[in-house]
Amino acid sequence: MRTRKRQTCFTAAAVLAALAVPLAAAPAAQAAGGTVTGTKSLGATDIDCGGSVPVTVALDAENGISGSPVDVALVLDRSGSMAGQPIADLKTAAKGFVDLVDEATDGSLDGVIANGSRLGVVSFASTATADTPLTSDANAVKSAIDALVADGSTNHSEAISTAQAQLAGSLPGNAKKMVVMTDGETTAGGDASDDAVAARAAGTEIFGIGLGAADEAEIQDWTSDPDSAHYRYAPDSGQLAEVFAAIGAAIVVPAATGVTVVDTVAPQFSISSPAVSKGSVAQAGNQLTWTIDELGTESPTLTFTATHDPAAGGGALAVNPSVAYTDAEGHVVTFANPVVNVHGCAAAIDVEPEHAVNELGTPGQTHTATATVTDDFGDPVAGVPVDFTVLSGPNAGAAGAADTSGAGTSDFTYPGAQSLAGLGTDSIRGCFTHASGQQRCDDVLKDWVDTTPPTVTCTPTNNPGGGTEPPADNEDGFFQLTATDAVDPAPEVYVADSASSYVFGGFPSGTKIKLVQAPGATPNQKVGVGDIDWRITLNGDALVYAVDASGNQSAPVSCLVPPGPK
Repeated sequence: MRTRKRQTCFTAAAVLAALAVPLAAAPAAQAAGGTVTGTKSLGATDIDCGGSVPVTVALDAENGISGSPVDVALVLDRSGSMAGQPIADLKTAAKGFVDLVDEATDGSLDGVIANGSRLGVVSFASTATADTPLTSDANAVKSAIDALVADGSTNHSEAISTAQAQLAGSLPGNAKKMVVMTDGETTAGGDASDDAVAARAAGTEIFGIGLGAADEAEIQDWTSDPDSAHYRYAPDSGQLAEVFAAIGAAIVVPAATGVTVVDTVAPQFSISSPAVSKGSVAQAGNQLTWTIDELGTESPTLTFTATHDPAAGGGALAVNPSVAYTDAEGHVVTFANPVVNVHGCAAAIDVEPEHAVNELGTPGQTHTATATVTDDFGDPVAGVPVDFTVLSGPNAGAAGAADTSGAGTSDFTYPGAQSLAGLGTDSIRGCFTHASGQQRCDDVLKDWVDTTPPTVTCTPTNNPGGGTEPPADNEDGFFQLTATDAVDPAPEVYVADSASSYVFGGFPSGTKIKLVQAPGATPNQKVGVGDIDWRITLNGDALVYAVDASGNQSAPVSCLVPPGPK
C-alpha cells in the first residue's frame, strides 16, 4: 500500500511552465486513438570539417480515450469560494470533459459514453453528495453538473471517500479513475490523505486539479504518481477548460504502444553518446533503434552527437535522412530532414593565371602560378599541401610544393630556361589530395616568347694587307659585323645597300667584310682575302641589321663606305 506522499511546494511560475505544453497540446474534444507526431532538429546549422553536431529526435504524443472500458468519478468543489464566475467556468470545463469522453469512446459526440465506459459526478462543500451514479448517459452527467450551486465549507475527505464508494461498485473489468477539482484548503471533515491512500490502494488512479488559492501540496499528496502526469494547476477559472481537457486526454488509453523508431545516420557521420528520455536505445553502426513500451501525453527525446568524417567531404549534408516510426496502433509519423553546413573541407582547387605570357628576351624571367583551395561554399581552406608540376613544355619536369596560407593560397615560382629551347608553352598542373584519397587538380598554360630584337654593331677592323690596328678613318673600308641576342646564341647579320634593293647575308656574328662603294655598278658579294670573309660592293652606304631565330629584326646601323681614292 502506498504511504502518504511527501509534501512539495511549487511556485506559481514553475506550475505555469509545467502546464504550458499540456494546455497547448490538449484540444477541447479529443478523438479516439491519440496522436503521435515527430520532429528532428540539429543543435547547429554550421560546423567545421570533422566537427560535431547535437541531434535530437523527438516524439510529441497525446493520449486519447478509446474503447478500453473505464469508470471516471468527477469530484467537483461547490464550496462557497466557488461562487460566481468560478462555478460557471467549472461547469463549462467539466461538461467539456464529458463531451471529450463521449466522443473519444466511439468517435461520435452523441450523448452516449460507449464501449462500457461510464462517468459519475460527486460534488462537495461542507458534505459530499453523489449527484450522478456511474452512467453511460453523458447528458445526465452534464445535467448534474449544471445543477451545482456554490455554498458552504470544503470537505475533501468525504468527497474522496464518497467517490471511491461509487467506483468500488463499478464493473470489475473497468479501470477506475477519480478527478478531484478544488480551489481551497480543507475546512470541514478530516484529513483526506487517508481516504486518498485507501482509494489508491483499491486500484483507483487519482488526478488532481488545483484552482487559484488551492493548497497544491495537499492535492498532490492525494494524486497518483507521478505528479507531473496526474496534477494540473489553473491560476484562474478561465483555464479550467484547458486543464480538464488535458486530464481527459491522459486518462485512459496511451497515445501509442510498442513504439519503435529506427534512425539511420548518413555515412558521412559517426554516432556517439546516444541517450533517450524514455525507453531504451540500441546502436548498430550508424543505426539507432529506439523502443518505448507505451507513450502517454509526453514528448520523449532521442539525443546523440553526430561527428563528421573529414574523408567524406563537406557541403550541406543531411545528418540522419532516414527516420522510420512504427507502433502497434499504426500511427504514421514523418520527420523533417534538416541539414548542417560542413565548412572547411578542401573541395576544389583553382590555379591562376589561367594563361600568361612571359618575355624571354629579358634575362632572369620567372613565372608564378598561384593555387587557391576552397571548400564546398567557396571559402578558402588553410594548411592544404599543394603539389605543382610542369607537365610539358620547355620547362617540363619543374616541380614544387607548398601548403596553403590562411587565405587558402599556395605559390609555385620557377625560372624560364634562357635559350631557344626555353621558347614554347608550359602546361602547369596544381593538385591537392582530397580527404577521400582522390587527387583534385587544375591546369594552366604559360607561354614563353621572344619579341626582343638582337643588338648589331659594325666595327672598323684591321687591313689584312698591313698593320694590326685599323686607321681612325678606316679609309680602307674593313669592318667586323657582330650581333648578340638574349635568347638566340647565333643571330644572323645582313648588309643592305642604302642606294639599291640589294641585301647580302645572313652572316654569322663576327664576320669581317671589306666594303666598296661603286655608284652605278651592280652590287655584288665576293670571297675576301686573308681573314676578310667577304668583299661587298654597294652603290651607297651599308645598312647593317641582325635577325634572331624568332624573326625579331634589329634597327639598322650604318657602316659608311670609305671615300674613293684621290
